[in-house]
Amino acid sequence: MEKYTPNLKVTKVMWECPSPGWVKVNIDGASRGNPGRSSIEFVLRNEDGDIIYACGKEIQEGTNYEAEARAMLEALRYCIKHDYVLIDLHTDSMMLKKVVSREWNAPWAIAIYVEEIK
Repeated sequence: MEKYTPNLKVTKVMWECPSPGWVKVNIDGASRGNPGRSSIEFVLRNEDGDIIYACGKEIQEGTNYEAEARAMLEALRYCIKHDYVLIDLHTDSMMLKKVVSREWNAPWAIAIYVEEIK
């Protein structure tokens, strides 16, 4: 391991405003201990990048997957309740992206959340 040199790739990522008339929703969920104490966060921004709404809260103990799915579900519930239809939703969870786009099957622990999301 002393001679091991990892190949690193740096990709610069820039946040961009949504298209006119759209709302950009960024979500995240986290679990300390996995499973363990969990929290969710989401933020909605308009086409000017102004924050429309932000939410962050602790939820019941669970896994990272559960927290990510719950964050997406609660963000979408908020959007529906407030009549946001044109939604550009972003998550850092590759698993959740693949599950929601039906490329992967949902892990049983988040199946109930995914059903409502779809």
